[in-house]
Amino acid sequence: MNEIDILNKAIHNLEKDIPITWNWKNMDYNNDIGIDGELDLIINNQNILMVVEVKKDVKNHQLFNIIEYNNRFENFLLVAERLYPKVKKELRENQVNYLEGNGNVYINKADIFLYVDTNKTVKNQKEKGNRAFTKTGLKVVFHFLLNPLLINQTQREIADITNVALGNIPLIINGLLENNFILKLNKNEYVINNYQELLNKWITEFEQTLKPTIFKQRFRFQNKNQDWRALQLNTEKTVWGGEPAGDIMTNHLRPENFTLYTNETTRDLMINYRLLPDDEGNIWVYDKFWTMDFNNIAPAELVYTDLMINDDKRSKETAKLIFDEYIQPNI
Repeated sequence: MNEIDILNKAIHNLEKDIPITWNWKNMDYNNDIGIDGELDLIINNQNILMVVEVKKDVKNHQLFNIIEYNNRFENFLLVAERLYPKVKKELRENQVNYLEGNGNVYINKADIFLYVDTNKTVKNQKEKGNRAFTKTGLKVVFHFLLNPLLINQTQREIADITNVALGNIPLIINGLLENNFILKLNKNEYVINNYQELLNKWITEFEQTLKPTIFKQRFRFQNKNQDWRALQLNTEKTVWGGEPAGDIMTNHLRPENFTLYTNETTRDLMINYRLLPDDEGNIWVYDKFWTMDFNNIAPAELVYTDLMINDDKRSKETAKLIFDEYIQPNI
């Protein structure tokens, strides 16, 4: 379902509960990524012009950017095919207007207040058979995000670099083509269509599909007063992710929880870094799943992902700093 279909469905279902007159205008906001158009609404003889972003659904890690749009644009409206109860609650708490595909709505602007939350949730249709967003596909797509030119190397070279079986590569590329995440320029050349959209999709699927499978276990420092910055990591095998990596990159975050990506064994981690296994520990350890070297921290795209997945505001602020300084200039 494309953006216009989502909008039409949402408006049609809203009209079942509330008499409205409306007019939609596509807009090109150039660098204001995510703004799709203007919706002119007349409700109870009150007119309001809304600046609209249309999305299929909204995950927790996307809320920070949506709240930013709401602060930037007067009369901002989020239209989504499906919104989860927790997401809707946070949107209302931040005074973000929204319209759901089933007609549920929250608009609180000027003399207009609408709040409907009684319509049945639209069932989410799961994507079937797209190999780009399986556990294996996500590893390959991550390497494309790190180096968009990699997609134009031979399939054997891609397989070698990503450490994935050769037979998976054409299936992954076809999956990206089917969803318009990449475009075919000619017989042998591809280009990422919308880098930020692909990154957002990768974050969602990483959290749900890949991250749980690469989790090793939790630890704590043997010395509770350990200065984590003093640890000499074997950076060929182990790097910081999440909050500590965010602190190293921006000096904006004081880590409370620690993330390590590693190819070292549990025994190596215990000996080399004086870590103790602890199911309640504040150190989360994951398998390292990429092949490129990035000193003592994970790639910026993964650090950004870790921080966007976190629930706290400070992590999301740090993620934005990382995106603006390390990711956006290379898009």
